[in-house]
Parts: sequence; C-alpha cells; structure tokens
Amino acid sequence: MLRHTLVVIGVCAMSALIAYRAYVIPFSHDEASTWLNYRHLNVWSCLSNYFCWASANNHWLNTLLLQWSASIFGEQPWALRLPNILAGVAYLLCAALIVGKYVQNYGLQLAGFLFLSAHVYLLDFFSLARGYGLMAAGVIWGVYGMLRYIEKSETKWLVTSIVMLMLAVLSNFTALIPFAGIGIAWLVWILLSGKFNLILRHGVYWVGSVLVLYFLLRYPVKTVSGSGALEWGASGISEMGADLMRSLLYGVRYFGDATYLYALYALIALLGLIVLTSLFHSRKETKHPIWLMTLILVLNIIVIVLQMKLTGSQAPEGRKTIFLIPIIFAIVACGLGLIRNTGTASLIGIIISLALIGHLIRTLPMKSTREWYYDAYYPQMLSSVLPEGEKSDSIRLGSSWIFNPSLVYYQKTQALPISGLDYQKPLIIDSTMHYYFVEPVDTVGMIQNGFDLEKRIGPVLLFKNKRQ
Repeated sequence: MLRHTLVVIGVCAMSALIAYRAYVIPFSHDEASTWLNYRHLNVWSCLSNYFCWASANNHWLNTLLLQWSASIFGEQPWALRLPNILAGVAYLLCAALIVGKYVQNYGLQLAGFLFLSAHVYLLDFFSLARGYGLMAAGVIWGVYGMLRYIEKSETKWLVTSIVMLMLAVLSNFTALIPFAGIGIAWLVWILLSGKFNLILRHGVYWVGSVLVLYFLLRYPVKTVSGSGALEWGASGISEMGADLMRSLLYGVRYFGDATYLYALYALIALLGLIVLTSLFHSRKETKHPIWLMTLILVLNIIVIVLQMKLTGSQAPEGRKTIFLIPIIFAIVACGLGLIRNTGTASLIGIIISLALIGHLIRTLPMKSTREWYYDAYYPQMLSSVLPEGEKSDSIRLGSSWIFNPSLVYYQKTQALPISGLDYQKPLIIDSTMHYYFVEPVDTVGMIQNGFDLEKRIGPVLLFKNKRQ
C-alpha cells in the first residue's frame, strides 16, 4: 500500500503545481498570438483554409479545446489553459500506471514516476495554452498502450495507442515522428515475435490511421512547411541530445560548460546498462517492456535522421523534443523494475527521488516559464502604469513586438484603459506615447524622444514620457 500512496501523493502534488502555475503565470506571447488569431476561427475549415496555417502557431487540437473551454469558462488565462492542465493530469496518471505496472518496490516506483514527470521544462507546457503538453500526454499514453499490447496482443491496447498518438499529432505536427517510430516498432516487434497473422489483422488499424492523418494533414503540413515555420532545429542528433539535456536541467550547469554533454553521456550509459542487464533477466514481463521501449527510441532517432536526409530539415530542438521525454524515461522507469525488491532498493529509490525533487525545487519558477521568460513582468508593469485605485483615462502604451500580443490580450479581456498598442518590428518611437515597455535592444532613441527610464523590471525597461 505504501508504494501506491507515495505515487498517488506525487500525482496529486504535481497536478496541484501544474494548476497553480497555470493560474499565476502571465499570459505569454505565443498563447496570446493563438488567442488573437484563432480564438474565433472555424477550426473545421482548416483542411483548406490558408489563414489557419499562416504560421505554426495554430496547434489544431489545442486551438479547438481552447475555444471550447473559453466558451464555457470565459477568457481568463486559466480557462484557456484548462485543456493542457487536464493533459498534465492525464500524463501524470499514465506515468503512475507505468511504474505501478513494471516496478514493485515503493521507493523505486516513486523514483520512476519522478523520472517520467519531474522535469520543469515538461511541466511548463501543462500550464500553458500550447499544443506541446497535449502532445506529451498523447505520446505517453501511446507508449503505455504499446507496453500493454505486447503482453497479450489485445486489440483494445493497440487502438488505445494509435488513437492517443493521433491526438498527439493533431496537437503538434512534431508528433508525426513518434507516431511513425512507434508504428514501425510495432511491425518489427510482430515480426520478431513470429506473430505474422497479426500483420494483416492489426495492421489495418495502422493503415487506417495513416490514411486519416494523410487526409487531415496533407494541406496543413504542406502550407506550414512552405512558410518556413518548421525550419529551425538542431544540426544533428548529438546537438539535439545536448539541447534536450539543457532543457531537462532547465539551464543549470552543475559541472560547468560541459554539463549538458556529460548529462547526455551519462543518460546513454544508463540506458545501455539497463538494456545490458535486462539481457540476463529471466522474466520476460520485466525485460520485454525495456526492449520494446529501446526499440521505439532507436526507431524514433532513425526516423529523425531519415527526415533530415530526405527533406533537408533539421533535427527537433527545444520544445519540439518533449515527445522524447516519456519515451526515454519509460526505459529508465521500467529498468528500475530489474532491481530486486529489498530494503536497499527502497533506500536507492528514496535517494534518487530526493535528488530529483531537489533539482525540481531548485529550477522551478512559480510565476514564469523559461521559454517565455520575458512575459513574466506584466503585473509589475501594469501596476506601475495603472496604479490600483487611481482613476485613469486612456494610457498610450508602446512596446517591443514580443510584448504586443499579450498586452492586446489583456486590453481586450480585462478592459484596461490602454491604447496605442501597435505591433512594430522594428520599433518606431512615437513621442505621443505615455509609456514604452521595451527590451534593452529597443531603447535606442528613447532619451532623445523625451522618455526617461521609469523602472527596470527584471530584464525589461519601462520608460515614461517626461513631457506629459
């Protein structure tokens, strides 16, 4: 009972953390851009509507759920983020199911759960109205469905896996990589298992899903790719891996400049040790999940390499790589099941858990995210421009382009007495503005145009017109 209690506490605590951060984190640039451009768009027209895909900002399933949630609960940030909050809870529940199924010791079970879940970079996207959190939830459930499928080849688990992976793809097109990787892994596993009769019987589900996705995504993928919105990324697999370690460590350099490479090598060594150890394990119920997940990881990397070779694109980088988190750490979580259920194992699990919790606490920003750190300062800025309890006519406010979408969102949803909000890139200083909220790069000419520095808010500067 204790081993279940610890993980249940973990699910509840991290769900509460996700929900709290979704409530307090200021609305970010990309979320506001989605709201401004797609809040009232007919998403069912996106099969042939160019405007739907003018940029990669429209994560289709996120947009649809955001619209539904806003229609019910209103336009507050927490309401727009509610679908991803629920996706975070679904992710945590699936992580608990994986460790509950494949790890017996309570300390190691908690450690496995934290390996799968306790990454601030991952948790960020469950507290934001973007498609990445939905994608991660879809991938981990796709993984769990395949893990259960290889036990008895039950159709229900295969369908569960495929449906969840399709939802992941509709949340973010990057999930086409794990969809393809897991699909190929299924075929390879069937061939290696000698269950050739399942190729046609169950392969029809994969073929059907491919046809559905092709019909739905042919125009969107072509349009988004043509706009160049999918071009950024890493130059190779090693750079992608090091960047993923940077994200998982949330930028903390425990061992100097080479920290991320050391972390990547350590993770590769750990995965290798787990696979090697599993070869000598007698119970297939313990080693087969490890082999399947390793096969899925390898095939995902192969799919990425082939994509780079065939299309000239780059490897996923930054938030595009979060689909790898459940795949990689499912291997680690299942690998913990190789350790015998003893008091020593419990101690090892608790030590690992404390280390992971310590890193989580050290890196966790409660009211901001690393990806959109510059959007964390709207409350301080608005309280300076519009002091509480002070009546004000319209305040003309200019800003750097990155602040504009969120400021327009706040203006429209909270009826703030602010005007003059124009999207300018580069910024052209208007001497009729009362304030400017800008990045340091946009401060050139402020003094000459009659503005004095009013306040420095983190890395952002608030200038006030001294002539008004």
